[in-house]
Amino acid sequence: MARKNCSPVGGQAVLEGVMMRGPGSEAVAVRDPLGVIQIESRRLPPKPAIAKIPVIRGIWSFVASLIDGTKTLIRSGEVYGEDPEEEESAFEKKLREKLKINPVKLAAFIGAFLGVLLAIAVFVIVPTYATKGLYTLIKLDSLGRYAEVLIENLTIGFIKVAIFLIYIALVGRMKEIKRLFAYHGAEHKTIACYEAGEALTPENVKKHTRFHDRCGTNFIFIVMMVSVVFNAVFFALIGWDPEYTILEVLVRIALIPLIAGCAYEVLKLLAKFDNPFVRVLKAPGLALQRLTTREPDESMTEVAIAAFNEAMALENDPGMPTKTFVTFVRRENSERELREILKPVSGDSADTECRLILMHVTDTETVSALKNIRCLRRDAAEKAKALAEERATGKPLQYVLGEAYFYGRTFKSDKRALIPRLDSEFLAEAVIDAVKGYTESGKTPAVLELCTGSGALAVTVSLETGVHVDATDIDTDALSLADENVSAAGADVELFRGDLFDGLNRKYDIVFANPPYIPSRDIDGLAAEVRDWEPGRALDGGADGLDFYRRIAAECRNYLNDGGMLILEAGAGEADAVDALFGAESERIKDYNIPPVDRVLIYGNICAADPGSSGGSRNTFKE
Repeated sequence: MARKNCSPVGGQAVLEGVMMRGPGSEAVAVRDPLGVIQIESRRLPPKPAIAKIPVIRGIWSFVASLIDGTKTLIRSGEVYGEDPEEEESAFEKKLREKLKINPVKLAAFIGAFLGVLLAIAVFVIVPTYATKGLYTLIKLDSLGRYAEVLIENLTIGFIKVAIFLIYIALVGRMKEIKRLFAYHGAEHKTIACYEAGEALTPENVKKHTRFHDRCGTNFIFIVMMVSVVFNAVFFALIGWDPEYTILEVLVRIALIPLIAGCAYEVLKLLAKFDNPFVRVLKAPGLALQRLTTREPDESMTEVAIAAFNEAMALENDPGMPTKTFVTFVRRENSERELREILKPVSGDSADTECRLILMHVTDTETVSALKNIRCLRRDAAEKAKALAEERATGKPLQYVLGEAYFYGRTFKSDKRALIPRLDSEFLAEAVIDAVKGYTESGKTPAVLELCTGSGALAVTVSLETGVHVDATDIDTDALSLADENVSAAGADVELFRGDLFDGLNRKYDIVFANPPYIPSRDIDGLAAEVRDWEPGRALDGGADGLDFYRRIAAECRNYLNDGGMLILEAGAGEADAVDALFGAESERIKDYNIPPVDRVLIYGNICAADPGSSGGSRNTFKE
């Protein structure tokens, strides 16, 4: 009786996944370290004409399966093979960085090569020499030459089968192999479900058997049985009993492809029928699957179904695009690599900058959230490395990342404007407190920022207080960046192009600014990443650093309402000179520098002050 509804797709278990292959396509599904099912697929090249000739097609299939199976195992290992708990050795690091060799891939290739050698040793060399040794002790001369050769070859076959069964039983006790065998079971159940004509769901797949008569285990067992019969008959017929055992070993190795080709034909023949006689022939292979398969859990059947559906979809749609795995690297490995890149330019800050880069590429907001990530997508790790290399040129990290963190928010940051700095958060807080002083008394103040740059201060004040803020800057590039930040934040900020107060036709209750205040003579002495990358026009405050304060002092009273406030950020050692320019006593807020700097100057009711005089100052240290 011929079999019905035979699946065109067969499979293989891989590391934490399943490979399914049809006549013209292949799909591998693997559950990655994050628990996501990843799929990689490809179109198979047409089989050569020689692969259609009986027996030869079996040899071709045997070799192709060995090569492709090894490649698939290696590829699945790249997705799941890197253990995030295991620290990369110095040798692995040298392979990856100096020689550009993936340690996982190299280990898999070496393992596959050694596996082939081990298989030859265990299943050819050991049985042959063991048999020769046995019959050196037990003489068979009385049986005749042909009978002696036949019995020796049957003994070799018996030892080979025994070794195979013991090997499968022992490795099947290993935790990793148990999972591999469970995925093997999932592959069989999925195909059985399809052949039963049922929808491929975890519930349906679970009902079906994990034993399948076209399994590779059957093929291996049939190869062994055919090899026993073939070798016994072959050597007995020619009556060859070589003087040197190594010659017999070499001949047996040379016959492996031919035996595999014959076994392939036997397997195809058995797969076409389902009757009592065929079932008897299949029974040993099916029984062996009790060792090579395990009952899968639902997550494993989901992976097998994903691989099967992808392979079938590719078979049914020649125009369907193929897919590629997203592979992973250990976060700790990526961190070590980034620190080495950053150390020459960042020094003691390399660790911090490394984490900021990784937080950026992983879209995490805290260091603790980053530490919860065991593995990084390889594309994210490569992006992080590229950013670190860009930072290593001396470019400020904020420009590298394209963003700066200020007062609890992230702002776009690039060379169009100065990077928002921690020192300026003291200015933001002072303005916010001043605005709240108005709003708590029932008045909504009119607020203006001069020299807005990136717009971070104006946006922060508006969002923290809910008031409208006008902001000016003379530089069109800076204003374009500020506009992007205002739009992204949805802040109630209106931008004006003008040199300080130019173009404004109203008065304000609060005016604040962080103007350029670095003396021209000090520009060359700034850190290279500031001097060479940030816009000089936003740094240079003139010969003594006070040019912009002089202009603000001269004009501010025309744009402030009676009782209005002026709040300014100042450079180190400039507070007294600025007070003198305004003829007023400022309330000062010190920053966290050591020693502290009078960073923020607050002038209340500046319109009542005499610009020609100055008094003492009151100091406030913000805790």
